[in-house]
Order: sequence, then structure tokens, then C-alpha cells
Amino acid sequence: MVRLTIIFISILIFSSFSIFAQEISDTSFANAEFKLAIDHYNSKQYSDAQKIFKKLSESSNSFTTISTIFNAKSLLQLNQLQSSEEILKKYLDVYPFSSYADEAKIMLAKIYFDKKRYSKAFNEIEKIISTTNSTFYLDYAKSSGEKLALNYLTSFQIKSFFDSSSSAGMKPYLLYILSKSYLKEEKIDSAKILLNELTKEFPKSSENENAERLIHEISNREKVFSSVPLIAVLLPLDKPSENQTAIDASHEILEGVKFAVSEYNNDHNNRIGLLIKNTGRSKSKIDSIKNEVDSLSSLKVIIGPVYSDEVKETLEAFKNSNIPIISPTATDDGLTEMYPDFFQANPTFTIRGKIMAEYIYYVENKRRMAILNSDESYAKVLADSFQKEFEKLGGKILVRQTFKPGAMDFSRQVAKIAEDSTKLQGIYLPLTDNRDVSSILSQFLSSNLDLNIYGNQDWLLAKGFESFSALSDKLIFASDYFLDYTDSTFRQFSKRFVVQTGLDVSRNVLYGYDISKYILSFLAEQNISRNSLKAKLESGIIFKGFHNNIYFDSERINKFLNIIRYKNGKFELIDKFKMGK
Repeated sequence: MVRLTIIFISILIFSSFSIFAQEISDTSFANAEFKLAIDHYNSKQYSDAQKIFKKLSESSNSFTTISTIFNAKSLLQLNQLQSSEEILKKYLDVYPFSSYADEAKIMLAKIYFDKKRYSKAFNEIEKIISTTNSTFYLDYAKSSGEKLALNYLTSFQIKSFFDSSSSAGMKPYLLYILSKSYLKEEKIDSAKILLNELTKEFPKSSENENAERLIHEISNREKVFSSVPLIAVLLPLDKPSENQTAIDASHEILEGVKFAVSEYNNDHNNRIGLLIKNTGRSKSKIDSIKNEVDSLSSLKVIIGPVYSDEVKETLEAFKNSNIPIISPTATDDGLTEMYPDFFQANPTFTIRGKIMAEYIYYVENKRRMAILNSDESYAKVLADSFQKEFEKLGGKILVRQTFKPGAMDFSRQVAKIAEDSTKLQGIYLPLTDNRDVSSILSQFLSSNLDLNIYGNQDWLLAKGFESFSALSDKLIFASDYFLDYTDSTFRQFSKRFVVQTGLDVSRNVLYGYDISKYILSFLAEQNISRNSLKAKLESGIIFKGFHNNIYFDSERINKFLNIIRYKNGKFELIDKFKMGK
């Protein structure tokens, strides 16, 4: 989305000099002040230019109207959006039929875009399309409007513009954009209905040819979908709000999936299709998607969803479809037991507790441990699972203490642990609120409690512990992700990804990328069935991913976690550790 924003803005901030050149002609250059202001503007000395343009716009001269436009343009370049907007709106009220009216509307659209008022920006572009006599402005407005609508408006918003428009010239344009928006949302049938309506009702419109091309592309796409193996991606992909600046987790995961499939298709003759569906975190949408894709025999696997509520709704909707469903992020316990086609690429919290117990027992060779954990949320699940598995292996939990997240006083709990400090070999300390770290470690220091600390991945985001120098080389924790920026293979991948997508690699991108690469390694086998794919997934093949390794057995829950150490002020990867049988 960042790249699209930059492209859109760079189109809107275009020089008007060629448009104005003929009207200015020799008279403009005879006026020393106007010429000086133009020179300042060309040299990007916008503040100096604006002062002169403002003076000219407020006096009666040959350049009053054009100076008003350039006054607003200079203010726009100085990022004084409100002042520029007020000038342009007043100008259009006074000179609605001016030869510079289209330019004023373009600038207003730019201002509204910068303010993230995307509907207002599109409304200004709509006015240009409806009223302009300029082919240049018409083509430019249609191109800019399409980019704006498809990247920043929902299909519902576009349809509202269509329903309220009374301009015959706008109707085919809005029909075309709305159909493309439906295609982006995977509402194929709705898009086809609109495109056929466009070609029937507006055969002489400039959009007719594009509509016929899209109809042909949809037809070809449907043929392809019936002949190549398909991966469906089910994610909540609603458009970002006008106040949202960052791309969200679901879109990042999708970018990782798309990049993996793109890489595969570039390197293989047997192509893989990608079917992207927006769940909208809505049960009705999920049910509708199920009805739509159920008949696709070429569909081999589903990636997603990501959030617990819609994961359960999706599993319930697809429970009789015999389609392997793999969530890259779901961590709830018990799902694979209830739904035999479901795989969790992210270990559950119960599995995480077991993995840490095995690592401490077998690798760290510890036999006597303490547990200090929050008594809420997933920290309790981690601690319960850790204790059960550690004791099952033969270890002993000598003391266990709990606390409320956000507690400031840990003296009682730490005092209890300190009573057995001479016998203890370490303490398992899973967090749910990383702000607790500083208070806990301060109490350790006050109580002279010097133990190795083992934790969960919340330590990766914790604040304050870096000031405790004694902690160096004594903190080890497990995480479902670790990005090794020093790895040459990862750096090469990151460069390719940035070039193709304009986005930085994040853990969410890798959640999507790694699980897709893993699945694609099996889909490379021609004519693989869903049952065969499921059997291969359960066969215990290890996939080495960037963020974590992936390994499924008959439990269908990934058994790998990254083991990370804090040393000399930095985090370093010790191992990608797999739980035993």
C-alpha cells in the first residue's frame, strides 16, 4: 500500500505550466513580479513564490486568477493544506467555469487525499469527469480516480457514488470501477453482472472495450481455475480505514503467500493458482465462501484464517469438505482434535510449554526448577503445560508462584522462590504483560536471587531488562519467530521481496511465506489429491523456514520453536528446537 500511495501522490502533483503556457504567453513574462514568482516556484523556493503570488492574486491585474491558483499550489507544496483548501474552494465558488477550474479540483483532490479523506478526494475527481471539456483532464481524472477507488475505497462506497450519480458520463466509468473492486474482493459473479450490464447499456462508452477485456480475462481465469491446483487464502481483508496508516497483519500475511506462489510459478512449468477470499471476520461471508469454493475439485488446500473467532467458524463451515486447512497463526488448543483436516503452523500454548520443558530438561540438563507466572491468559496455560511435561520427564518443580499482570510488588513471590534458591537450577517465567519485567528483575536483585531465567516470546518485546547487566547470558526463551538479519539467504530474499512489493519483510510476511513454501513443495507433485496432501503433511517432513521450522505429525500442530538467548545486549538464536514424540 505504501508504494501505491507514493505513485498516486506523484501523479497528482504534476506541473501545470504546459496547461497555462499559452494563456501566459509574452504578457506574463513582461510582468516582472509574476516572472520572478514563477522562477522561485521552478527553483522550489515555494515560500518566496507564495508571497508574490498572494500579492498578485489580491490585486487587479492580468494575472489575478492564475496567481490565485499558483498561490494555492505554493501553499500545497509548503504542506499548508488548510490554507490551500480554503483558497481553492473560494476560487471555485467565484469562478466555477474558469479555465483553471479543473486544476483547482485536482489540487483539492490532492489535499483531501493527504488528509486521508478519500471519499472527498474521489468526489472532486468525479466532478472533473462529469464537467471537464479537456481530454487531458478527463483521462488524468479517470486514471487517478481508478487508482484511488481501488486502493482506498470499499465496493460499498463506490456503489454509493454510482447510485447517487446523475451524470451519464459517470455511469459507465463507475460501473467499470465497481466491477474491478468486486474482482479484488473475489465477488466474481457480481463483477460479471456489472460488466455485462456495462457492455449492454453503454456500448459506445470509452469503458466498453475495457469491460469486454475483463469479461474475457474472467472467462480465462475460470478455465485456469478448473485445470490447475489451487491454494485458497481466507483472510480478513477489508479495506483500511481512512485513519489507518500501516498495513495490517492479514495483508502482510497475504503478501508473503502471494510472493511464495509467484516465485514458484516463475520457476515451474506446472503452475499453481491462488484464490484469495476476504472473510471480513464474518460468519455469513465464511459460509458464502464455503458454498462458492466447495465445488472446485482443483482446490487442494486452504491457508488461513488468522484470528481465533473466524478460525473456529471456518473449521465448522468446512468440516465436511475434506480440504486441508492450515492456519499460519492460530494458537488455540483442542482445534486439531475436533477438526481432523486442520493444521496449526503456529504451536499452541500447550505445545510451547512442553517444548520449553524438553529443551530445559534435555539440552540445558536442568532437573530442579521454579515457576513464576501470571495467573491469567496464556501464561497460565504455558506454566501448567511446562510443569506437567517437566515432571513427566523426571524433573521437579520445587516452588511455583503466581502474580497478577501489572503488579508492582513481587516481594512475596520472590521471597518464596529465594527460600529454595540453593537447590534451584533455574526459573520458568512466562509473561503476558512485558511491562512486568523491570519490577520482577528489580525484586530479584533486591533478594540476591541469581538464577537462569527461561521464558516465552513476550521477553522479545519486553522493556527494561537490558539495564540489568547481570542478566546477560542468563535469559533464554522460546519464540515462534526470529528474523536473522545476518543470514545471507534471508538478506537476498528480503531484497527481492522489497523490490517486488515495496514492503519490508516482517514476521507476518514470513508466516504467510514460509507456510506457502512448505505447501508448494508438496503441490509440485502433479495430480496430488487432498488426501495424499494431508498424508504428506502428517508424515513428519521438516521444512526449514525463515521465521521458524515447520514439522507436522499426526497431531497436526507444528512442533518447532526458536530458542533465543539474550547476550551482551542482543538477542541471538541458539537453536530451532523440535519437540519429541
